[in-house]
Amino acid sequence: MKTQMRRLLCVLLSLLLVLCCTAFAFAEDVTQQKTPIVLIPGFGQSETKVYDGDEYLGMINAFELPGLNVESILKKVLAPGVASILTRSDLQLTKAVTSVVDDIFKPFKTNPDGTPVYERIVTPYDAAYSDLPPEKQAEVQHHIAIHGLDDYNDVRYYYSYDSFGSIKQVAAGLHRYIEEIVLPQTGAEKVMLVPVSQGGTVLTQYLADYPEDIKYIEKIVAVIPAFDGAQILGDVMTDNVTIYDVNYDHETVLPALLPGDTGYQISLALRMALPSRVVEKVLRVALEEVRQLLVVNSSMMWALCPAADYAKAKDQYLGDEAHAALRAECDAYDAARRALPGTLQKLLADGMSIHIVSCYGVGNIYPMLFGSGNINSDELLTPYSSGLGATYANIGETLGEGYVAKGTVCSDPDHNHLSPDGMIDASTCALPENTWFFKGVGHTYMNFREDIKDFASKLILGNVKDIYSLPPYTQFNDPSLKVAESVVSGAYIYHYDKDGHFLYSEPAPAESNASPFWKGLAGIVNKLYRSVDNFKEALHLDKLKLPA
Repeated sequence: MKTQMRRLLCVLLSLLLVLCCTAFAFAEDVTQQKTPIVLIPGFGQSETKVYDGDEYLGMINAFELPGLNVESILKKVLAPGVASILTRSDLQLTKAVTSVVDDIFKPFKTNPDGTPVYERIVTPYDAAYSDLPPEKQAEVQHHIAIHGLDDYNDVRYYYSYDSFGSIKQVAAGLHRYIEEIVLPQTGAEKVMLVPVSQGGTVLTQYLADYPEDIKYIEKIVAVIPAFDGAQILGDVMTDNVTIYDVNYDHETVLPALLPGDTGYQISLALRMALPSRVVEKVLRVALEEVRQLLVVNSSMMWALCPAADYAKAKDQYLGDEAHAALRAECDAYDAARRALPGTLQKLLADGMSIHIVSCYGVGNIYPMLFGSGNINSDELLTPYSSGLGATYANIGETLGEGYVAKGTVCSDPDHNHLSPDGMIDASTCALPENTWFFKGVGHTYMNFREDIKDFASKLILGNVKDIYSLPPYTQFNDPSLKVAESVVSGAYIYHYDKDGHFLYSEPAPAESNASPFWKGLAGIVNKLYRSVDNFKEALHLDKLKLPA
């Protein structure tokens, strides 16, 4: 009897041991379960090749354009250019320039309904980062090199798409990517979405078109997202540009864009070769052709047009019957964009983790070209766009002494959503408690910013609730205040803190190496032409069609 009892006790103890080990192993497996990360890259960060049958037409994401050939361009513009110079009038020059622009941007051609004229092939990343070939891994790192994700390489994914395609198709592609690739491959039930720049427009359409997919989303970390587009595209679509001011082009634009003496030399040659009215006509025709080829028939590009500018421009470019389907798609995106603040507020209230990273204080990337040249931005996006509703002052200005936060979203008197520099009011953001701002960080050099990449990884991998729960970071951060030493090496400046730790790098300011001779000569000629223009205007001779 005692033997049987001992045997039964042994069996029970063995069973208990097995159950405990199984439970422990299961618990360990649960704790090791990683939520997949889906990176949604920005503009031009998805390899997109274009073919006309077997003929390779170029790679539009990288603006690899075979039509950009000096010899073929000269063949088209040389004869009409010479004729225009000799007669000081437009003798087929604008027509030749239009033809050249068409040849260069042929791969971008899209029908009025939004369908591409030629076949576009987007390189897919249909496997986790660890399973990609080395060249694809390098490409992912080149575009989005967020630190600290190495332990997630087996569940880190990169959704590629056509930046010049259809916003609805791209959103549908993201839905399929998550449902048919990421979740089945990982066995996970939820994902973390990390939209970057133009990826913010993709997220906007995706949430509007697939509300049932919310069950798949655990966290959203939006890094400099283009939630309300890029102001420079709005300027282009509303003709808020300075390029038509020929005097300004000669005196400011060409010297700024072309290094050394080149800008001044080209300016002088054009000044003496062609009258201003011909140059202005050529510029207007060329810009309009670029606008038609790259933007007008693409809903992805229209999604980058700020809401206010879209309202101004859509009737002009999408008002005809041929664009009816495309306009409906763009209008649907505009509605999704306007609904996004409410959508994210509800998701946050329902328990989803959502964070937004915005940058400001840099200014327009090419301030001399656009009417909004002094706008406060990260080079491309305003704090209103990437911060989803932030109120801001322009570069070199503040919101004003004694400014009181508007409090349209957060009116809690215990919360201070005003930036220390007086430039940003985050109380108007859709998510004022979950939107972070970094001053002086340029959009196009984000991959050089070690500090921002480290911060993004903390939001992605950490258990961060809001702007109060990740010290030493606060809602407003100025990385330059931590810099104790800066070292110039080549084309970059490397910044270090007081302990010698590397903080971030940025491009060194370009130095003008133009010679005093060319600068002086250009200045004299420009003053002479301005005097002639003023004289003609005073006598109303500018209304007459006289040789310039």
